[in-house]
Amino acid sequence: MDCIKSINCKENEIPMEAEVGDVPVRFFHYDFAIGLSDFQLHWHEEIEIHMITGGCGSFFVDGREYPVQTGDIVFISPRVIHNEESECNNLKGIYCVIDRDYLISKNSGYSSDTFFSELDGTKITSPVIRPQDYGYAAIAASLRSIEACSEKEGTVYQLEIKRNLYDFFIGLYHGGYLSDAGNTEFSTETEKIIKKSIRYIQKNASSRLTIERIASHVGLSSSYFMKLFRETTKMTCIEYVRLLRLNNSATLLRETDESILQVAQSCGFHNLSLFNREFKKHFSITPSNYRKKYRNTETG
Repeated sequence: MDCIKSINCKENEIPMEAEVGDVPVRFFHYDFAIGLSDFQLHWHEEIEIHMITGGCGSFFVDGREYPVQTGDIVFISPRVIHNEESECNNLKGIYCVIDRDYLISKNSGYSSDTFFSELDGTKITSPVIRPQDYGYAAIAASLRSIEACSEKEGTVYQLEIKRNLYDFFIGLYHGGYLSDAGNTEFSTETEKIIKKSIRYIQKNASSRLTIERIASHVGLSSSYFMKLFRETTKMTCIEYVRLLRLNNSATLLRETDESILQVAQSCGFHNLSLFNREFKKHFSITPSNYRKKYRNTETG
């Protein structure tokens, strides 16, 4: 899997609307309680907005970790590396994905367009807005209105979606959550290296990856690459590869009829005993029981 440039359903997420008519706004539900593991580190060109509807966990955004719980809103700019984790597998929420170009007028002379064209990771003072924070009520109301509009039919609702999106961003700017101040947590060059390594790992996850191969691909020594990856992502490269392969295997177990051995090999585990052990350690259930349990959940 290459760098996520377009929006596809993540593991165990349930799309409310694949797309709102011809408006490039998408909503998804997700629930860690039905077999979803941690979302993998990724990035994309679209704006991503989360509303946490239950449980607790944490988001990793642009080199920092942020704890989240019910009611929190998480705003993620385009091209920012991010993922999320659940505590006790109870995190659930709704998230919205927005094509930034939808918010920019075709007349490049409008000064308002700079609010959306310059969102690439440099203007976020705080990606998490909590219920007690200034302006939260208005921001949350706009997000709920966007969701409600996405379920309507007709043509006027498209104008309502755009109006509420502007209200949402006005709330972010008035609340000081978006501003001209601040820089990203790591340099642009470092960000490029980490993105390039993640892209390479995702593309080659089923093969026999080594730190030496990955480091060589990004033009660094193994020791420096491992240090840079850990400092930037807050996990080791080995941990990331393991998590990616386990998440991929969980998806195959739920969505295909491949044997356990085929799933293991397809996801880069070339020793079945090791795969069974690693899978049970991470999901607290064997691969075969995982398949039975979550297929029953989906069909029940």
